Amino acid sequence: MGQLIGTLQEPNYSRSLPPELWLHCLSFLVVEDLLTLSSTCRSFRFICKDLLFKHITTTIPYKRTIRHIFQPRHEDVVRIARARRLLLRLHALQSDSDAREVLGLVETWNIKTFGSPAPLEESEIMQSYDKISFPFVQPSISIFLILPSCRNLRVLSISDIHMEEEHWSALVRLPKLECLYMERCNLSSTDKAMKLKVVSITYETHRGPTLVPPPTTQLISSLFNLRHLERLTLLDLNFSDSFLLGLVQVGQFENLKHLSVVVPETHMDTLFAFLSRTPSLASLTISNFSTMAKPSKPILQSVVSNLVAYDGFPTLIPILFPGRPVSTICLRMNHKTDPQASLGDPFGVHNNNVVCKALDACSASTRLVHDLMLSPFHPTPDSMQDIARIHPDLRHLRLDILRTPNINMGVDVEEPMSLIMDMLADNVEVRDSDNFSLHSLFLISGFLNWIANGHLPLPAKLETLHLHYYQKAVTVCGDAAKQRPLVPKISAAYPALHEIEMGTTRWWREGDCWSHEVLTRTQL
Repeated sequence: MGQLIGTLQEPNYSRSLPPELWLHCLSFLVVEDLLTLSSTCRSFRFICKDLLFKHITTTIPYKRTIRHIFQPRHEDVVRIARARRLLLRLHALQSDSDAREVLGLVETWNIKTFGSPAPLEESEIMQSYDKISFPFVQPSISIFLILPSCRNLRVLSISDIHMEEEHWSALVRLPKLECLYMERCNLSSTDKAMKLKVVSITYETHRGPTLVPPPTTQLISSLFNLRHLERLTLLDLNFSDSFLLGLVQVGQFENLKHLSVVVPETHMDTLFAFLSRTPSLASLTISNFSTMAKPSKPILQSVVSNLVAYDGFPTLIPILFPGRPVSTICLRMNHKTDPQASLGDPFGVHNNNVVCKALDACSASTRLVHDLMLSPFHPTPDSMQDIARIHPDLRHLRLDILRTPNINMGVDVEEPMSLIMDMLADNVEVRDSDNFSLHSLFLISGFLNWIANGHLPLPAKLETLHLHYYQKAVTVCGDAAKQRPLVPKISAAYPALHEIEMGTTRWWREGDCWSHEVLTRTQL
């Protein structure tokens, strides 16, 4: 970085390229380097200003209620100091007329929280401050007071904020606001109509009794605009039923193209009633926490007739796929083993028969399936043979491999432990046995070995293969020395294949040459 700044300090160097080209080049720098570069000259200060203030993240320090009953610890003292600094900055933005120019550059604002969502008290923050010249306002409210000055703000993400009338009023005054993401926010009713294209509401189950009333029809009609809404995410485990019922009453969403929703028990019919009011819907995602029930009534062919992508349980495939152009599929293969238990406790993975039936049912689509994802999945020679046989035109395949046995995986508990350990080894040798085709693989390295040796088939036209471990944020498969001799063997058997991704490891082909890279967390 020092050499770069030294070079850029030459006379008129900043004028050697157009400003938009500088913006593209400098967009690869981190914030610290942008701050350093902006201090070198006026030209770079002007250029870097757009990048520095285009995306803002503000963290609101909250206190931990239980800890503050006793003597505050070091973390609490630091949290109070952060709240003071934040309040001073927000007050400066409100009182400084020149700050409007900076706020006009903001396009994305992410408002996070630090600590449990219990606001710090005025007495904790306002020590040694004059209340006349510096009036106290909670930081969460101060931010919304200056938001209307962000005339170019397009994307707003907020978490752990009780949305009341003054908050909604601030959002309505944002002329270019298109995307609103709310996580763990309590929503009060409002009559302020908004023209949002993207709305996301996520909320995990409350730990205690819910004190917030369910969303009203007035709130739903104000928040979800019939003509403008294009993408909707409803993953509120408390009030999804209320949202779905309200959406059905609001009317027809002509431009809604993407829907991601959690469907509570007994509300599958409500979902399909809403789907009948979304003629342009192209992508449907049904959360893992949804009911696995089917609608009680037949579904008209006109419902979601333009559906292209589906992500959900295989139970809805025979209902959604016939006569519709679905070509991108993600099948959630986990299911409840106890009808009275919540999903995932306990859970099993569907066996090969269910997988085969689901893949067969996908063939009812009017388009060839090009993208397929199975999650979670126990790969066996039989199941991989079914994928290659039923969908020979598949282009992209992703498998989320479950590493541990479950009650439906088909391994006999009386089988010798040595054979089970063989299946967990990197180099799994083929055994001459009648039930070899039913053996599951749990390691990506063993899966790659079997493909290279011809024991696991792939679709002939496959172009990309992505392998990950189920429910692991980062899948580490970094033994490039073992992978290097296997990749050319796989490429020779499947000439269309040009990319193999195994968690943090990616192989890609240009011509006949394969290259290797280790992906960072942001690239995954």
